[in-house]
Amino acid sequence: MLEKATVITLGCAKNSVDSEHIKGSLVKSGLSLTEDPENADYIIINTCGFIEAAKQESINTILELVELNNGPKKKKIVVTGCLAQRYYNELLKEIPEIDLVVDISREYEIADMLKNGTVTGNDIATGNGPASPVRDFSAYPQRILSSLPYAYLQIADGCNNRCSYCAIPLIRGTYKSKPIEQVVKEAHWLDANGIKEINIIAQDTGNYGYDLYERKSLTDLLKTLTGFTNAEWIRLLYLQPYNINDELIEVINGNRLILPYIDIPFQHASPKILRAMNRHGAGSDYLGQIAWLRRMIPDVVLRTSIIVGFPGETDADFEELIEFVKKADFDYLGVFEYSPEEGTKAAELKGRVSEDTVKERYHELSALQDSLSQRRSLQRVEKVHDALIENIVKSEEGLFEARAWWQAPEVDGFTYVTGSSHPGQIIKVYIDEFDGCDFHGKIVI
Repeated sequence: MLEKATVITLGCAKNSVDSEHIKGSLVKSGLSLTEDPENADYIIINTCGFIEAAKQESINTILELVELNNGPKKKKIVVTGCLAQRYYNELLKEIPEIDLVVDISREYEIADMLKNGTVTGNDIATGNGPASPVRDFSAYPQRILSSLPYAYLQIADGCNNRCSYCAIPLIRGTYKSKPIEQVVKEAHWLDANGIKEINIIAQDTGNYGYDLYERKSLTDLLKTLTGFTNAEWIRLLYLQPYNINDELIEVINGNRLILPYIDIPFQHASPKILRAMNRHGAGSDYLGQIAWLRRMIPDVVLRTSIIVGFPGETDADFEELIEFVKKADFDYLGVFEYSPEEGTKAAELKGRVSEDTVKERYHELSALQDSLSQRRSLQRVEKVHDALIENIVKSEEGLFEARAWWQAPEVDGFTYVTGSSHPGQIIKVYIDEFDGCDFHGKIVI
């Protein structure tokens, strides 16, 4: 009987893609996959180490899965991903029940390590910890996709921006783009595997290609993403504000597959705080850009992320942020409490905001955005929209879990629909209700 492995994925979409490649390498090596950790011989945990809450979730998950070895079937525990990359030695020391810690640059070798018997007892790799990973995209094993009708298409890894609060460059290294021809090949492979929605991701999508072609080449890439059989939606995620220009808008408007959905992480509005974050611009600049986008792209949907409680953020800075969010009127906004990360410049800044104040600001901004999103969402009710069916909820009642075109995977909620359909179909839905989180409607075509 084939030995079984399960891969537990924590963190962002980039980690999800890494896990799909890891699964591909496991199957290629002769292991079988299972979704049930209790039924697995090997448990591979692909961790996140971006902010404190994510690190704690990763540690808690490791500890929970280690507990499975108290049962009758002993498993080998393998830890990889961002937490392993950043806290390699600490994990080896603090959680001795881990059998193998693998840094990002070697995560696709896990299958060979397992197959060759590297994981025996507590035979764990030791050393001074990994260096920044060097990406060789051409050597990546083929992915094992989920059963869902969408997939992420990662076009680059790493980051050169050096935002003062962010540990990603310390973990993932400098920006590295996939060659256009490889991205196009992968996009058509996704299409051939029935994927309906391709979500383009990187740490900084708009910086794509500069390291390869000495010019930012996202628009060149987007122009090549045509000729699909199954894929009907392309979504752009993680576009920094300074990388959005006339040429990109023209490409978005000119390719019927590209959804009018843009994810722009503004992070703050106060010029003082943005400078301390080592970011460009100000709220007034951003408002001008937002107004321009809404003029240039009909029905554009805007998502952003905001950090509250950054060191030095005064009441006046926060009020400036509140006014910015009111005027910007985003469709979706993710609020994050500032988390001091080891090795970042922001962790050394004075003027730390008290924990209570950070939480108060988090709740105030979240409540404001909830009211804005509620108003914008209600404008979609009693109208017909395109939606992608993802899952069957109750087959006997014809109830399905879907996402309307303005809902990105995993972050923007669902649209629950009734009627006759099946997962993987893009259908017309009459929206008759918004409940504060999700939409509800009926299939009309």
